[in-house]
Amino acid sequence: MPARTRMILIAAAAFVAIVFFQPLLTFLGGILVIVVAATLIFRDLPQDTQDMIEDHINGWINRARSGFWPAESSGAQRSAGTSARGRVIEAELDDDEDEEEAPAPKPRPRTRRPRAKKSTSASGSNTSS
Repeated sequence: MPARTRMILIAAAAFVAIVFFQPLLTFLGGILVIVVAATLIFRDLPQDTQDMIEDHINGWINRARSGFWPAESSGAQRSAGTSARGRVIEAELDDDEDEEEAPAPKPRPRTRRPRAKKSTSASGSNTSS
């Protein structure tokens, strides 16, 4: 590779690094500053407040792990980590499951229709003069 091409590639890589990585590093640095500040604030809170915040964050983590619809499990396990509103919604969903619905109708088999035969024009050509 000629020296001139190598210099152009290095200059392009430096430009890309400045343009794209600087905002990324600034964003990551800002996130790091916020996390450090939150850690220092959390450390100085009373123990019961720390426990309350920890339970709240654990609820978020459990919801993220289980997805939107939790897997079928016993009612005691499901309601242990959810809020009061979540338990009410789960109870309403459980009530809806008790009502049996008719099974969905079976789809009709597809039938093949014969293709229409192509008709040719009287002149034999489709070009216009």
